[in-house]
Amino acid sequence: MRAKHAGGAALALLLLASVAASSPPGPPRRTDRPDSVYGAGWSTAHADAGNTDYSPVAGARNLTSAWQRSFSGSIYLGATNDASGRVYVTTNGTGCHLHALDIATGKTVWCSGEVDRQAVSSSALIDKDGHLYLADGEAMRSFDAAGKVRWKTPIVGTPLSAQFTPAGNLLFITHIGRIYVLDRDTGEPVLPPVELIPGATPGTDDPRACMRGTEECPASNTPAVDLATGRVFFTFWDKGAPAADIRAMQLTEGDSPSIRPLWRNESLPGGSATSPDLSADGSRLYVGDNEGGIHALDAATGETIWSHDTGYAAGGSSSLSPSGLIMPAGGGDGGLMAIRDIGDRAERVWTKESLVNRGIPVQAAGGVAYAAVSATLGNDLVVVDTATGAELDRERLPGATLFSVGTTVAPDGTVLVPTITGELFAFRPG
Repeated sequence: MRAKHAGGAALALLLLASVAASSPPGPPRRTDRPDSVYGAGWSTAHADAGNTDYSPVAGARNLTSAWQRSFSGSIYLGATNDASGRVYVTTNGTGCHLHALDIATGKTVWCSGEVDRQAVSSSALIDKDGHLYLADGEAMRSFDAAGKVRWKTPIVGTPLSAQFTPAGNLLFITHIGRIYVLDRDTGEPVLPPVELIPGATPGTDDPRACMRGTEECPASNTPAVDLATGRVFFTFWDKGAPAADIRAMQLTEGDSPSIRPLWRNESLPGGSATSPDLSADGSRLYVGDNEGGIHALDAATGETIWSHDTGYAAGGSSSLSPSGLIMPAGGGDGGLMAIRDIGDRAERVWTKESLVNRGIPVQAAGGVAYAAVSATLGNDLVVVDTATGAELDRERLPGATLFSVGTTVAPDGTVLVPTITGELFAFRPG
């Protein structure tokens, strides 16, 4: 681990690391900021600024099928949604690549061909004013609620979803390692782009490299942002490095904006297909590697607190509850499982080998989780009790769906399940 610290702060940081190593995450404090510009609902790829894939909506323990849509091409990420009853999904097929749907019926409200097929790499980000933010391989764009482009800013590379900053600006990292911070209202740069690999330009990119977070796609995941401190966390595979790492940078906004390195932890062998998760109190960061490890890091110092072997390489991000319960994404024939952070180590709470995980599970308030699992000739959506893993409900995902790519929960409790084959399923509370 290579940490970049200076002077007399060393002792204080060692003390912080010592406390973190013996204590599990504390009470939530980050997501309740009154000045946050995130929209109400599942407004970003992994639910919130911390990438938790957790919904504060009381989750239904029984679901019923509401509607199903089929899109040309594939869907790579979860469908975001807002409090006004809209669902937004990106696809890489022919025609439109950004679709706005009515959550009650699944019917198209509007769709946009302004973004190219590279937009499938991101979920649409939604602010509290109902504006959308979505990039493709050429530009970041903002859309109004009717689908009209508000502004367009050229970029180099393709982001894998954006986040908001504490001051309400737009932050994202393109797949070649270029960091942008843009004014949310105008699209103007808040500070010059930061090139993590100076001079890097997009090549003939293999989309599988970005799906797995390997060396050919240096920045393959969505950054996490601590809205209380301005720390930005992301995975990165540096040019010529033997493995990927997890990094932290400090974003300062205001009259003299800047972003500077804080620390780097080189602990991701084989790369990483998981966006980092930030604990509800901002003290810990969780990230997976491509060799079956999940790691808990001190968010202030980057020191590894514990590592846990799941037995397989996760094919997506984990779900993290405010209490520190972690549900890894599926990979191979791994069973659905739950892991708890208990301080200086991880504890396996339960594993259901019979429920072969075929996607990214999501937890919701009330101790429930939703996960796509393999079934005869396809997949099912199961509702499980997060305390025990007990199956509460099971609904069919019709067709040869292969695997899901990011289950999300709407403000009314509707569960949205997209699949790599271009299907989007909606289930209402029963």
